[in-house]
Amino acid sequence: MFKLFVLLVVVAIVIVARKAKPAEEKSGQGFVGLVDASYQPEFLKVASYNIQTGKSDKGERDLMASARVISKADLVGVQEVYGVGFDGLLNPNQAERLAYHGKFSWLFSATRMRWFREHRGNAILSKLAVNDWRVEMLPDTSGKSFRNMTIAEVSWQDRKFHFINTHLHTRGGREDQLEIVLQEFAKYPTAILLGDFNSRANTKALSNALKNIEIVDAVAVAGLDIENPDRIDWILTKGFKVEGGEMLEKGVSDHPYYQVNLSYASK
Repeated sequence: MFKLFVLLVVVAIVIVARKAKPAEEKSGQGFVGLVDASYQPEFLKVASYNIQTGKSDKGERDLMASARVISKADLVGVQEVYGVGFDGLLNPNQAERLAYHGKFSWLFSATRMRWFREHRGNAILSKLAVNDWRVEMLPDTSGKSFRNMTIAEVSWQDRKFHFINTHLHTRGGREDQLEIVLQEFAKYPTAILLGDFNSRANTKALSNALKNIEIVDAVAVAGLDIENPDRIDWILTKGFKVEGGEMLEKGVSDHPYYQVNLSYASK
């Protein structure tokens, strides 16, 4: 009888632990790790990359392949990042490992809790000083595929701007989430909003935003992937001038890597 009781307790714990729950919102100052305050590049290299938890488009796991791609940038919004230990016992979370390789400071923004820990989410990696930041959960209708946005204030060339990273839902509720992140983006005169929106250019909220003369589709202006009507990864800017960029086609991940070079539009 005792063995049966123990077995039932173990099964109950497993059932509770494996169920995904939304992560908690949080805020703070500064990222983990130090940055070189003297590093003030002429152009800011900003990137967005859905790394598919370090898996290639063939499903082969190689986190360091993603790390090598990202390392050339100054400020990166990363999506689909695992927390501590998922892809190897007691491994640091993937954001920390990416940051260590590229000499970034970092913030992991969990979207869901599972197995009694922060299980999965997004990350921001920065070679520049980060001031205040906060993570806000977005409304969810799935009950399992939770989403968030992270808003950080970044210092560069004696000025400050806001940087927003997100990964929106693939199905129900996505347009509501998109409206919320676009509203947040609208609050700031100098800002970057990027991530995997799971939304094409003809999505109503995004289409309306792109009609705003202040908002720049930096990927398109840099001449990247301009013939792809199905692009769902975006880098939108306000108060910046696009000075070129580069991309990497799918392969290392099942998403392309987009990087744009920016300067301030005015002093």
